[in-house]
Amino acid sequence: MWNVGREPGVDLNPGAAKAACGFDSHLRHHSRWTEDMHAKTEWWSTFFSGLVLDTRMSYYPEESTRRETDFLVKAFGPARPFQVLDVPCGTGRIALELAARGFEVVGADLTADFVEEARAKAGERRLEAVFETREMRDLPWDAEFDGSFCFGNSFGYLTDEGNFEFLKAVARALRPGGKFVLDAPLVTETLHDHLVPNSWHQIGEILMLRSGRYLPEEGRAETEYTLIQGDRTEKKVASYRVYPYRELTALLREAGFVRVEGVSSLTGEPFAWGSKGLYLIATR
Repeated sequence: MWNVGREPGVDLNPGAAKAACGFDSHLRHHSRWTEDMHAKTEWWSTFFSGLVLDTRMSYYPEESTRRETDFLVKAFGPARPFQVLDVPCGTGRIALELAARGFEVVGADLTADFVEEARAKAGERRLEAVFETREMRDLPWDAEFDGSFCFGNSFGYLTDEGNFEFLKAVARALRPGGKFVLDAPLVTETLHDHLVPNSWHQIGEILMLRSGRYLPEEGRAETEYTLIQGDRTEKKVASYRVYPYRELTALLREAGFVRVEGVSSLTGEPFAWGSKGLYLIATR
């Protein structure tokens, strides 16, 4: 998923966006949310298709991948060999960078197109990495990994029960002392700056309108994406569970992690109210 507040491409103001796509009906009607979206608890099972798939395939610049990998390498520590689980792995951008640095990597993702892309890239780069098509809670491993990570704003898609099941599955897959690094940019303390009513972004040849709202009674943020390429337009809606920092760290401990630390950035600044992001390092 796109990291909230870290969208790719060029940010456009509404006037420039309308000029780029030739009409303003998308901006006028962006508030027409998909009917009963909040009741669709498995939105993620069909979200990654069409233009969303096209943007995701070329989303992150190489420098972002290198910086995120540097952060993970530091969090995991110097011990080698080191076996890592990436879930959900997407197209394997970070997993492959870790493999290039000598890590033994397994990636899992529900979207078959992403898994095929990751395998193809591994073959092109002659890297040893395994990629499997799996839903993020379907992790059959038992104490087989030294580390795991979940990046790209990929946590919080599920119900409370589902999110807890995912964390327990990761904890079960790790050996004692293993590290789990969770990129969680959407928590209560960061929500104000991220959940903007609407913003335009240019991603290659695709123009994207992102519109957000918060459902306080459910503790969830919803984002509607309108993607435009030529005369083709698609709409998708995503829903994220928004936890306060204290509740999320408690959830990790309940799932089986003994220590949880958080920072607000890849350079390690302390997390506080109004931070732009959150990275949690949990020890099994």
